Amino acid sequence: MKIAIIGGTGLLGKSLVNNYLSKGFEVKSFSRSHTECYDAKYNHIINFAKLEEELSKEFSIWKPNILVNTIALVNLKKCEDNYELAYSINVDIAKKLSLISIKFDSYFIHISTDHFYNDLKIKHKEDDEVLLLNNYSVTKRQAEKEVLVINKESLIVRTNIIGFRMSKVDSFFEWLLKAITKKEKIQLFSNFYTSPISVYELGNILLKCYKRDLCGIYNISSSEVIDKLSFGIKTANKFGLDSNNISSVKIENFSQNELKRALTLGLDISKIENILNIKMPTIDDTLETLFKEYKDKNEQQ
Repeated sequence: MKIAIIGGTGLLGKSLVNNYLSKGFEVKSFSRSHTECYDAKYNHIINFAKLEEELSKEFSIWKPNILVNTIALVNLKKCEDNYELAYSINVDIAKKLSLISIKFDSYFIHISTDHFYNDLKIKHKEDDEVLLLNNYSVTKRQAEKEVLVINKESLIVRTNIIGFRMSKVDSFFEWLLKAITKKEKIQLFSNFYTSPISVYELGNILLKCYKRDLCGIYNISSSEVIDKLSFGIKTANKFGLDSNNISSVKIENFSQNELKRALTLGLDISKIENILNIKMPTIDDTLETLFKEYKDKNEQQ
């Protein structure tokens, strides 16, 4: 099976490439830059201004069964400061990839977001009303709509990913783990709720979706909802570290609180569980996956 990953140098993209290569699939990544996380022969540097032209040339020779879009501008401030940039990355690229997926008959997976809710509900279903608080959520929701208009057979994945980026810029989990290990004093939000799933677990479930030819919008996340503070304490306990330097802070007291952001991002995963007949990972399952990944990386060094 041939799998094309668009954005293979980001948190999710790197994991998907390594995961799928380990399973024996033919994988090609298409990115703006290089990465040292896997052999350079699998990563193709492309000009995103000529995305359709360059991918069409490549896919006319090597047609992927699956096309995964992991590209996104997720920085809320950058999205607020430059709506045009946010739209071009979050919407235009998704639209172009939708068209390419039709042209080459590839199963299109578009990675969306969970940044659509700010209410009192703990978990949100796919058809719950969304609340668009900022340019990030506006552009990500618009991308969902555009993708399904162009290619109704596409899979839209609402998720909250966590894992190891392995680059100069740490992911949230890498920052958290380093801070706890070094016994640094850190503050974590007690009123910001998510359903995090490891990038490795997500990659495996995406393959199950392909086998079932799922289309439309699906929540794919952990089965539980947790605040950042509790997650940090659970992480410390899982890794055998001291959590006494972790303190609580309300997001409204944070220095960047001028940015409007959704706070209750928990996802209801009953739809994906029922159709795939699987159980989504709990928070403890997710931490166990991350712990094993961490141990494996350290043993290889």
